[in-house]
Amino acid sequence: MHVFPVETARLRMRPIVADDAPLYEHLYTDAETMRFIGAPLAPERAARSFRSALAGMQRRPIERLFLTVVEKASQTDVGICSLQDLDASERSVQAGVMFVEAARAKGYSKEGFTGLIQQVFAQLPVDELWVQFATDHLAVQRAVLSVGFARRGQAADGQGNAWSVQRGSWSPPSAFWNAR
Repeated sequence: MHVFPVETARLRMRPIVADDAPLYEHLYTDAETMRFIGAPLAPERAARSFRSALAGMQRRPIERLFLTVVEKASQTDVGICSLQDLDASERSVQAGVMFVEAARAKGYSKEGFTGLIQQVFAQLPVDELWVQFATDHLAVQRAVLSVGFARRGQAADGQGNAWSVQRGSWSPPSAFWNAR
């Protein structure tokens, strides 16, 4: 996997840097953010996780890609996006995204996933991008459905849904989402 930026009408996603530690640690320690993901991390564990993620960005090949999501209009960091579990034999990669509270319910998930899908299929040797989330996280389910994901099955942990989009059958959503 290699590093690449993602840009949409309202968002820019860039590789994480050391200055992103406060955002990363806030997201991973915030109970509301983690409600559908897992238990919030203790601050020390979140700090270690960030250092590990940042160090991993220097390895070649990169095993997990972390991008900071920046709202273009305000130049504010509003979330973290990741790509992980690249499976060369299955030609698939898993994506995830988390936003700070102020950035939720603005359509950023839909917009971000659309840009991410386009770049993943252009930049990586994969034919499938998949996501996994809690079965009761209806906002994420609506977001992934709106950009063309289809149910992949039950999550590996048995606790959630897995949804995917395939290179051969995916087309960007209507121009409305690309223009937002």
